[in-house]
Amino acid sequence: MSWSGHRGAMRTSMPAQRLTTRRVLLLATSCGVAVANLYYPQPLLRMIAASLHTGPAIAGLVITAAQIGYAVGLALLVPLGDILARRWVVPGLLAATALALGASAVATSIGTLIALALLVGAGSVAAQILIPLAAELAEDSNRGRVVGTVMTGLLLGIMLAWTVSGAVAGLTSWRVMYLIAAVLVAVVALTLARSLPPETARTRLPYRELLR
Repeated sequence: MSWSGHRGAMRTSMPAQRLTTRRVLLLATSCGVAVANLYYPQPLLRMIAASLHTGPAIAGLVITAAQIGYAVGLALLVPLGDILARRWVVPGLLAATALALGASAVATSIGTLIALALLVGAGSVAAQILIPLAAELAEDSNRGRVVGTVMTGLLLGIMLAWTVSGAVAGLTSWRVMYLIAAVLVAVVALTLARSLPPETARTRLPYRELLR
């Protein structure tokens, strides 16, 4: 038996899975793509403000909303990984994120964009479900290396998001950046749905208990 990360909930061990280099890189890339969505808007605020006829301060609420959504997701959505199969929870969250990003690309008001940013932020917590999954799948002898690789992917997503977003928007528009992000997240969601291994056991604690 092993302990999950949520309030001491107990989870029985997963069946042995061969964690190939390709799968490790997929998990790392997925974490980076998921968390990058929180940071794409930062260099786009002036363009968003001009396009949606609002001030930079109001446009900045897009970033605030994404962070709030992320915090809510950590509290309410990450525990789902303890009671439902993560091979469906993670792709489901990412699919919802992709839809929100696609809708953001065609948003016609700042209020709509802010509301969608909440959803994007909440769905981006998929990365925080993948990290412990990677640790569980890894063998004891290389667990540190696997987790380190996945964390590196997450950090690269944070660091590259600003650069990529600014470059794309400079060549095209902020809407194109949202479309690209939506496609990336959708591709990752589909790939994970096909690649993540099944789980044979999970905690028996009810969802309400996991929130305490």
